Amino acid sequence: RLLAANPVYGKIPVLLLPDGRAICESAVIVQYIEDVARESGGAEAGSLLLPDDPYERAMHRFWTAFIDDKFWPALNAVSLAPTPGARAQAAEDTRAALSLLEEAFKDRSNGRAFFSGGDAAPGLLDLALGCFLPALRACERLHGLSLIDA
Repeated sequence: RLLAANPVYGKIPVLLLPDGRAICESAVIVQYIEDVARESGGAEAGSLLLPDDPYERAMHRFWTAFIDDKFWPALNAVSLAPTPGARAQAAEDTRAALSLLEEAFKDRSNGRAFFSGGDAAPGLLDLALGCFLPALRACERLHGLSLIDA
């Protein structure tokens, strides 16, 4: 039933709403839940996964999409590469995407622990990147690569 609720990608996660509608894809589901909490007054300002400022929310959404659209395909290409040359190119693409994200972190974090520039709790973007890192490390070990410095 869940796979059928996502006819575009045919995969989970899918959030089924009580009225039968479906929300697909992890980041979209999290943003939907956040929007519902904001609209219902069920959360205090600053206590959710996205910043209160609309521009900052847009930037978090942009970089979260970047992780989904650039990192995952590049990492999958490393593992699925048919030749050593293709694997080397995919590894370089992954490093380039990581470099862009590292620059974004420097620009957005204000020297703090999280992308939002705060130290209290991670936000959506921090969680999206955090979910990516174990797969990145596994890919490095599996293929004997070094994709990140530390």
